[in-house]
Amino acid sequence: MSTPFVVGMPTLGGKQLWGDVLVHAGYRIQRHIWTKHHRLLSPADLRLAWGSFEACRDTLDRLCETHGIAVQSRHLVLLLHGIFRSKDAWGPMVRALRADGYEAHAINYPSTRQSLEQHADQVQELLDNARDVDTVSFVTHSMGGIVARVLLARTDAAWRQRIAVNRLVMIATPNKGAEMALRVDEVGPFRMIGGPSLAQMRPEVADRIPLPTVPFGVVAGVRGDGKGYNPLIAGDDDMTVSASSALLEGAEDRLVVNAVHTFVMIHPAVIRATLGYLRTGCFGASSVLGEAGETEGDIRG
Repeated sequence: MSTPFVVGMPTLGGKQLWGDVLVHAGYRIQRHIWTKHHRLLSPADLRLAWGSFEACRDTLDRLCETHGIAVQSRHLVLLLHGIFRSKDAWGPMVRALRADGYEAHAINYPSTRQSLEQHADQVQELLDNARDVDTVSFVTHSMGGIVARVLLARTDAAWRQRIAVNRLVMIATPNKGAEMALRVDEVGPFRMIGGPSLAQMRPEVADRIPLPTVPFGVVAGVRGDGKGYNPLIAGDDDMTVSASSALLEGAEDRLVVNAVHTFVMIHPAVIRATLGYLRTGCFGASSVLGEAGETEGDIRG
């Protein structure tokens, strides 16, 4: 039986229940983490088809053929959000990347429902399903950077035989673990809400994740006074992640910006620096932005 085709039906959301397994020219096929059925969403997040993956893919193929839908570049940039967030957190960064010529997609993954390994499985499946792509870069925020590290440690994955990795940007990623994960994990309700990934943000777990073997740059948010926003975190911080945890050794370049964790990935200075880094491997002329001399978009808590 063929899968029904629906034009423009709004969804009920469920961003912690659905994960993207194919993205193409603004369209996405998602899978429900519990029922395992799929849905095809338009660029406006309207449901166009549902059922099996094959049925949704066939509908997408017909749309592409009928309407001439095609990617704008064979260089795909995947943006991975942090825990408790969704693709919608990336709006300004996605628009900037697309204006710069990339096929940029912020993807949804159920960050509070599965482990880091399961998140990496989903992104791996998405890349296995990628079409009209020969190069991929990753732009990540917070836990999304750890998901990317787990994914990229799988050097024998099938997609890597046909898609080259350009660069990885990790913005406010707790590369050496998050001190706040230790404190939050002690509180039962937060532990239940955060799910298995939150527990994996503990420093002793993060230490076991392999360092990236692809070119990467790191961004840290700070208050700039050496003390940080959060008195529960040692040293300077962005209210959630310490600068010392974000600034991972081996990076091609590093950027420190005055910003709080929730918004650092859409800070104008970070957007400009990310575009520069994907092109050149360098964030810009200065490794410290968003201070007194830079008033545009300076984000304060």
